[in-house]
Amino acid sequence: MNKQLMILLIGRIITNIADSLYMIATIWYVKTTTDSAFLIGLTSAIAMLPVTLQFLYGPMIDRFSKRKILFFAEIGQGSLIAVISVLFFTNALWLPLLFFLMFLALALSEATYPTESALIESLSDKKDLTKVNSVFACSYQTLDIISDAISGILIVFVGLGVIYVSNSILLIGTGLLFLFYLKVPKSKKEDQTTSLKFLAQYKNDFIDGYQVIKKQHTLLNIMFGVIVINVMATMGLAMLPVISSNSAEFGFWLTAMSVGTLVGTVLASKLEHIPLNRIMPYTSLFSGVCWMVAFSQNDKTVYSYVLFGFAWIGIGLLAIFVQTIIQVNLPKGYLGIGFAFISSILGSLSPLGYFLGGLFGELSSGPLILMLSGLGYFGFTIYFLVHPKLKKLNTNISTNFG
Repeated sequence: MNKQLMILLIGRIITNIADSLYMIATIWYVKTTTDSAFLIGLTSAIAMLPVTLQFLYGPMIDRFSKRKILFFAEIGQGSLIAVISVLFFTNALWLPLLFFLMFLALALSEATYPTESALIESLSDKKDLTKVNSVFACSYQTLDIISDAISGILIVFVGLGVIYVSNSILLIGTGLLFLFYLKVPKSKKEDQTTSLKFLAQYKNDFIDGYQVIKKQHTLLNIMFGVIVINVMATMGLAMLPVISSNSAEFGFWLTAMSVGTLVGTVLASKLEHIPLNRIMPYTSLFSGVCWMVAFSQNDKTVYSYVLFGFAWIGIGLLAIFVQTIIQVNLPKGYLGIGFAFISSILGSLSPLGYFLGGLFGELSSGPLILMLSGLGYFGFTIYFLVHPKLKKLNTNISTNFG
């Protein structure tokens, strides 16, 4: 990888670690202060809401400097986490205020994902896209494993306040890294002069991008199936803190997820030659089987963590495949808004999944919801195999649908 991709990668790694740690800290804060499955699910639902707003960032990503977007997003997020730190240490961290500040911070964080995805495409050769995506995902997932594994221990030994403060510093430092060291090519839209005012230009770009995405019928068909997976999976993920007796145990579940995702991202470039109509449905089937078997027993053992990790191998594969499919099939001038729109589509119902998981978990039990959530992967397998267009996709991941 070239130097600019390395700087982007370093920034992504730091941001992922910070996001992971302060989200775990917030969820555990809610658990210890309320011990409510519903409020735990609500916390995760609020955390996912910013994903649904990514489509609003699209026109700005393609029109304005991506380096400055990354800078302001990181600095803003770090500043908001600093406010949470102050409120925590002064015992003024009111739960609704925590939710509001967390929402704003994560809304800024979400602006970085489509921006970076667009930059990866512009800074990489097309033939290397799957490999570069895998390297990015593999690198920050490796450190995610570390942060997930030690999160419970950190909460016990250093406390939530220290986690908030350190993450604020990391995010502000990442913003400065992007500002002073990241050099990226301008898009065609950045160089275009326009007499329109900002809002008028934003509206034009938004409509233009929407029309482009609307024509991607095959891509949207795949995304619809992924949405169903997301809803079902998030219902179960909302229950992980509920079934955990302490923060360390919660960290073990998160570590299993991260290790599995890491293995999946490493394998992605090795399997990219397999046709879509085979690799996508059968990967999902593998994840569904492992997920449901992991939670089929009342007594959780090391095998439960291992099987849950295996489920996330398939999920990691699917994540890389979906990202590469989007990059390959969107027109170059619309990558920013394209990723923003599609990310919003993919995340549109995830908050509902977390909310329903918390609600049903309050009324029934966490293990039962986790078992049911694995059915989404079986549903995606059937959907892909019977859909008239998707079952005929015998091209590989890196090939445009045409």
